Amino acid sequence: MADFVQLLVNGLAIGSVYALAAIGFVIVYSATGVVNFAAGQFVMYGTFAGVATLINLQLPWPLAYGTALIIMAMFGVLFFVSVYLPMRRGSIVTIIIGTVAISITIQNAALLSFGSWPFRLPSPVEDSSIALGGTIISTHALGVVGVTAIMVGGLWLLFNRTSVGVGMRAVAQDLQAAKLMGLKVNRLLALSWVLAAVLAGVAGLMLGPMWFADVNMGDPIALKAFAATIIGGFGSLPGAIVGGLFVGLSEVLGASYVSSAYKDLISFGIMIAFLLVRPQGVFGEKIQDRG
Repeated sequence: MADFVQLLVNGLAIGSVYALAAIGFVIVYSATGVVNFAAGQFVMYGTFAGVATLINLQLPWPLAYGTALIIMAMFGVLFFVSVYLPMRRGSIVTIIIGTVAISITIQNAALLSFGSWPFRLPSPVEDSSIALGGTIISTHALGVVGVTAIMVGGLWLLFNRTSVGVGMRAVAQDLQAAKLMGLKVNRLLALSWVLAAVLAGVAGLMLGPMWFADVNMGDPIALKAFAATIIGGFGSLPGAIVGGLFVGLSEVLGASYVSSAYKDLISFGIMIAFLLVRPQGVFGEKIQDRG
């Protein structure tokens, strides 16, 4: 039982990272209709922003984290201006190929900047643990779950209690109607990309102490975030959260109780089962309705 509790917390922690990446995925898709295949590289970039501020510049924790998230916000603006705006009138295939190309570009830029040697990003609660019910639980893992819960609560307040959030929802539902209502559509679309980049930055900073910071870490995260959105429901924020946690738990529990060699097979097998049986996922709308 003690091992199960420990695995459960670890699964929720890694699932929280997948959930944040999936939420960014969903926010961009809902607002712009773009499936951002660079989402995993956003998380990787967030991790390396932490490497730059914490390890290279050796800034104190609050300043390092704040600077890393500002870098990610600027990265979101840059991505909106240099990638999304030039391609937004292109075909879906053009945009998909564009995001894949940008994903490779980001990965190679990180390789040139930081090299191929992996880094281990330290945690603010390094080597700290809590004894609970006869098991030892990492404080960092609990912190990841807590921070994710706070971020989800903040997003709920943003989208339901602020004019900016309501405007973003209006743009996501009907772009032309939002323009006719006088909303600053481009500003709200840019904010969607900034929000996705900052969420990825938070995910990357929390993931760094659990994984090694490596330039190839973005691809598996993107695939797991994509699986989370499929399972939870494409375009659904609650679905992204549930899907991310589910993928994290299935990965950790599957690796422990079945085999680590099959952990990805389990996650993607469940995703394929959803595509065959319930393609709209747990909470999502029917995929064919989105076009």
